[in-house]
Amino acid sequence: MRIALLFAATLFLAPLLPARPDAKLDHQKIAKDLAIRLGIDTARPEDVTLEAVLAKHYVRADLGAFHVEWPVAQLPSRAKEFKECCVALVKCQETWLDWVQTKPAEQKAVRADLAAVLKWVSGWSVPNLAKGRGGQAVSEIAVPQPAAAEALARFNDALRRLTPIGTGREQPKAVKLVFAPTRQEFTEFCYFAGWIFPDLRPVLWLDSVPDWTQAFVRDMQVVALQYTINARPPHDYTSGSWMNERDPDVMQQQVVQLAMNGLFLDHYEERVPGAFVGGLSMNLVVDTYGVVNTRVDGDTRSKETAKREVFIPGAPSEGGFLSKNSAETRWRENHGADHFLPTLRHAQSDGGSEAKNEKNKLACFAVRDDAGGGKHVVRAPFLGSAAAETKAPPAQFTGDWTEFLRAYKSGFIHWLQTAAAGSEKASRERFATLLRRLADPNLSSDFEAVFQEVYEGAPLSNPDVDKNCLEGQFLRWLPKSK
Repeated sequence: MRIALLFAATLFLAPLLPARPDAKLDHQKIAKDLAIRLGIDTARPEDVTLEAVLAKHYVRADLGAFHVEWPVAQLPSRAKEFKECCVALVKCQETWLDWVQTKPAEQKAVRADLAAVLKWVSGWSVPNLAKGRGGQAVSEIAVPQPAAAEALARFNDALRRLTPIGTGREQPKAVKLVFAPTRQEFTEFCYFAGWIFPDLRPVLWLDSVPDWTQAFVRDMQVVALQYTINARPPHDYTSGSWMNERDPDVMQQQVVQLAMNGLFLDHYEERVPGAFVGGLSMNLVVDTYGVVNTRVDGDTRSKETAKREVFIPGAPSEGGFLSKNSAETRWRENHGADHFLPTLRHAQSDGGSEAKNEKNKLACFAVRDDAGGGKHVVRAPFLGSAAAETKAPPAQFTGDWTEFLRAYKSGFIHWLQTAAAGSEKASRERFATLLRRLADPNLSSDFEAVFQEVYEGAPLSNPDVDKNCLEGQFLRWLPKSK
């Protein structure tokens, strides 16, 4: 699992480390307190399984590619949010099918099933959901009609085998999402997982967990639905604010972006860089909701160290946090409704003006320091192995630089999808082909080679970012974009 995409706990095994002496939170006590409330014998954590806890204390929903777990304790008061999250998960898969469709006839059956599933989920009664019991499937609470139940079974099987996307797989596989609606539930779940999995303690028993957006525990993606609070006291792991208090759709956007990150990682595995995955999930949110007003990536000021990779080398870690009241940067003024193109154009124009002696001024962008007045010119390439030597700006420009990279990958992927092949129709067809090729589990080519195969020999980028590479073509298109 890539640190470039995932801020929190990952799937790797690490040696057991002692608790930090300066820890402000008693991770083990918080974990044991939860165990006691769940009726678990704390004397033998090795006998505890998350599967048993989920089976007794959560309700579950299978919705296409996703298997969802929701704490039953948060059904009486938050059944509405449970329903909204599930509707969002179905809708985003419809957008995904739009992206990878090459011939409408190929998806006719699965789209009919999706429509039936979406109608069923949208019709769930919130009062009835609130009465759900631990261990139930949502289909036992909101019982679908026989035709809808059959459509759900077919839809789940198709999305889990990847049959609508191209080369399928023999065994179905679901992306597992565990929702932790409150900050307290999220923190307790992470520390509880560290209690029963000692090898995960180095990445889960951390005082920063109450600020995280998500965590990974084995093959489960744990998603929080509350923001952390500004200036959180070190001992406070329960205070938070609901995402949808700020914007009616922002919770759904956040859920979709994080869930699609998980889906793309499942589809692409190690064949695709994390930064490309992050760009896809951002743009999918835009195509589903019209904006991407999430607090997942960009200037999160997380303390994770980014690794260099082959889409945006040196791109900062994604998956940190921004509190509800974080000041909006210039990059977030329109919440991504325009794929950040106007701000990218302005930064490009500004960079070209600042770089007096630069031959390729279209490759230059100006980023600003935290005070907003100082400028620093960064130069493409920013994509692919050609960008391996691209230097990040000085530390005082980190915030704007990370927001720039977030916008840049969104803008570039939008260009691939809508303009890279000339007409929008041809571009979408070629983009669908690219995504299908990358999802092929039998793919023998590397990530950049697939771009050359799909885009008639054009490499993803080159050191000169000239018109012969895709990044160079994007830079020449950007000033003329609408």
